[in-house]
Amino acid sequence: MEQQTRNLGQRGFTLLELLIVMSIVGVLSMIAIPRFSNAIVLANTSKVQSDLRVLNTAIVMYQAEKGAYPTSITTDLKDYIVDIDNLKPPKGKCLLRTGASVDITAASYSLSDDHTEAVCQSYKAGDFGRKD
Repeated sequence: MEQQTRNLGQRGFTLLELLIVMSIVGVLSMIAIPRFSNAIVLANTSKVQSDLRVLNTAIVMYQAEKGAYPTSITTDLKDYIVDIDNLKPPKGKCLLRTGASVDITAASYSLSDDHTEAVCQSYKAGDFGRKD
């Protein structure tokens, strides 16, 4: 008899309550997922900008010390950047100042044609960022 009264006191969720909760979770995820994706794009953009600025500083230091511009990022700038072998662009989308976005697929940064600055997929540090 005691077991039977205990079961009567327990109650589960109704179908309506579950549908309301699932609707709320759906609406929240529709808001959160685009914001999260935008945060990743902004983080990728900031990383590329920062990396290119560091590389450009190293290029200027190399040129001042050696009297010529470097021909290779990984070999010539090794003394100017700590752990240069692990300095790689992020994979994914980045924002350009033009308002467009670019998908970064490059495995490493490279030098411009005249070797005076670093580039990522032919884009310079000033090309990345939010549209003003």
